[in-house]
Amino acid sequence: MAPETPDTQRDYTTILEQQIEEGLMALRRPISGQFLSGLSCGLDLGIGMFMLYAVHTAVTGYYDEPTMKFITSSVYTFGFIFVILGRLELFTEHTTLAVLPVLGDRSSMRELGILWGVVLFANLVGGALFSVVAVYAGPALGVIEPEAFIDIGDTFIELSPMATFTGAVFAGWLMGLLSWILTSAQDTISRMFTIFIVTFTIGFAHLPHCVAGNIEVLTGLLAGADYTVADFLVFEVLAILGNIVGGVVFVALFMYGHTVRTAGEQSVDISPTED
Repeated sequence: MAPETPDTQRDYTTILEQQIEEGLMALRRPISGQFLSGLSCGLDLGIGMFMLYAVHTAVTGYYDEPTMKFITSSVYTFGFIFVILGRLELFTEHTTLAVLPVLGDRSSMRELGILWGVVLFANLVGGALFSVVAVYAGPALGVIEPEAFIDIGDTFIELSPMATFTGAVFAGWLMGLLSWILTSAQDTISRMFTIFIVTFTIGFAHLPHCVAGNIEVLTGLLAGADYTVADFLVFEVLAILGNIVGGVVFVALFMYGHTVRTAGEQSVDISPTED
């Protein structure tokens, strides 16, 4: 009698197959749909950043630095909860999710490149549009002081290039793990808690996220921060590259590799089904 496949291994293969199917859905979505979803994602993520600025303004001077950091990092998670539960196209999810079908020979590098390009561009445009509105609306509504935009933007610009890239690798790694873990989380409360924990870590550690960071650094620049467009572009390029490395190398390649290898050793079939 053949030994049963361990439950943990069935979990690995089930998660991998579900991730591949989700990646295929994103890859096969019409470009217009990818763009509009990515644009909406950039705008909606800005809502969380707006709350971050408002809370930063409200608590500055009332709490010590560690308490402020905890409060603002909690608020930082709001935008991610909105866009991920809303299943909008977020680039740092696709750095992992859309790579898996390519690794499994279910899609091509060309399709992956198109998806990455469209979603990233749409996310950045949506975030930039929100930044323009936020710089005016926050002070006009009396809920944000311009210094809040500058303080938060400076946090990233003050990092060295190597620190920016390394931090972005960690952020991409965490976002890739988030995508993987959410496949196991079935109910909404579990999914919200998982998103909160991961994105709180990114916010608390000031890890550069190319989409959220685009809003934070650009908004600071528009508010009059003492850095240049060139500084902003250097930050953004390093954040994008680091997020890609973190999501692809430390999650997609490792998770796919260990699942396929273990499944092969235990004679578990995870070969793709015919489309």
